[in-house]
Amino acid sequence: MTVALAALPETFLATANARAEDFARNSRSKATRRAYKSDWADFEGWCARHHFDALPASPHTLTLYLSDQADRHKIATIRRRLVAISDAHRQRGLDTPTSHPVVRAVVRGIANVIGSAQSKKAALTDDLLRGALLEAGDGLKAMRDRAILLLGFAAALRRSEIAALTIEDLRFEREGVVLRIRRSKTDQAGEGEEIGVPSVDVASLCPVRALRAWIDAAGISGGPVFRSFTMRGVLQARAIAGADVARLVQRVTRKAAIAGDFGAHSLRAGFVTSAARKGVSEVAIQGVTRHRSVAILRGYVRRATVFEGAPLRSIFG
Repeated sequence: MTVALAALPETFLATANARAEDFARNSRSKATRRAYKSDWADFEGWCARHHFDALPASPHTLTLYLSDQADRHKIATIRRRLVAISDAHRQRGLDTPTSHPVVRAVVRGIANVIGSAQSKKAALTDDLLRGALLEAGDGLKAMRDRAILLLGFAAALRRSEIAALTIEDLRFEREGVVLRIRRSKTDQAGEGEEIGVPSVDVASLCPVRALRAWIDAAGISGGPVFRSFTMRGVLQARAIAGADVARLVQRVTRKAAIAGDFGAHSLRAGFVTSAARKGVSEVAIQGVTRHRSVAILRGYVRRATVFEGAPLRSIFG
C-alpha cells in the first residue's frame, strides 16, 4: 500500500531527509570532497576580490578566473576546479557556466599553451628502495616506517589506502598476508578488493615480516595499522594521514641522497617500474595495482622500458 508523504510522521521525514543528504554527501570520497570544497572556496574568494558573482557565475567571469589561474596552476588543477564550480551550481539547481563553448575553448587554449602533461613523481624502484630503507632510523617509529615503505611498495598502494588500513583488513596466511582494500580511487562504491602480498626470503626486504614486527612491537590488536606519533615520539591511537606517507618517502630519499621528485606515489610507481623491468606481465602487474585502465598502466611500463630494444645500440653495437 502506498502511503502519501503528507501522512508520514514529521520525525520520519526529517530522519529520512537527513540520511538521504548524508548518502549524497558520501557519494564521493572524503579526499574528493575536501578538494572540491577548497576549489570552490578559491573561486568564491577570487570573485569577492574582483567584485563578480560566484553564484550564478557567468561564462565571462569564469574565463577571466581561468586565465588568472593559468599563470599559477597546472591544467589538472584548473580542470578540477572547473568540476567543483560546476558541482556547486548543480547542487543549487543552477545552470553551470562550465559547459559554455567559450569556457571550453579557453580551457583547450590553456592546455595547449601551458601543456596538459601531468608531472609524475619519480619511481622508487627496488634498487632505490633498498637505499631508502637504510635511512629509516631505529626504534619503534622506524619499524613503522619500514613497514609502510615495504608494504606500500609490495602492494602498490596509494597513500590513502596505506593510511586507511586496519588490523581487521589483514589476513596472515602461510605464504604471506592478504590485504583488504575497502575503498580506493577506482572503487568509490566501496565494494573492496583483496591483494596478496607474499613473504620474500631476504628478511630486510620482506613486507610481511616488517608488518608483523611493527604490529607486535606496537601492541596493536585492532583499529588503524599505521598510527601517528607525537613530536616527542609517543605512539597515538589515531591513524596516520596520507600526507605523512609522502613526507616519509621524501625524508628517507633525501637522507639517502637519491635524486628526484619523490612522494607517496613513488612507492606505487616504483613497484610497476621494477616489475616491468623484470619482465613481469601486464596482467600480473594489474592484479596488484588494480588499474582499471590498461592504457594508464602502460604509461608506467613504457617509462620503465624506454631503453629496451633501442635501435642506436644495434647501430653502434
